Amino acid sequence: MRVRCIKIIHPQADIPVQEYDGIRVGGIYTVLEIEVLAGSEVQIRVLGEHAQGPGLMWDVADFDVLDTRVPPCWALALEEGGLSLAHALWQRPGFWRDYHRRDPQALADFEAVKRELLDDDAP
Repeated sequence: MRVRCIKIIHPQADIPVQEYDGIRVGGIYTVLEIEVLAGSEVQIRVLGEHAQGPGLMWDVADFDVLDTRVPPCWALALEEGGLSLAHALWQRPGFWRDYHRRDPQALADFEAVKRELLDDDAP
């Protein structure tokens, strides 16, 4: 799944900006994860240029969808009144907690999935 950024609202200042965390208006990005939060807010995880970490979650309304194909490796998980659509390895309970605690297996799973998704979506 690929998207084009159409606007960026600075997360701390709540003002429009042209670039933030490696994401820029007009840039095209691979979607790594989709979350639908309680209350129907939809966010997507995309990586900015040269991003080393997991990237940020962005409001889907700030992007145009260019390619709607969902990767076959994605799984759906229901949790805390919302849902998440991402690679099955990222859907295990505690994955993001372990990632942020620098657990070697979680870090390796993140990198493997990121590489797979970015390679599959390369233009």
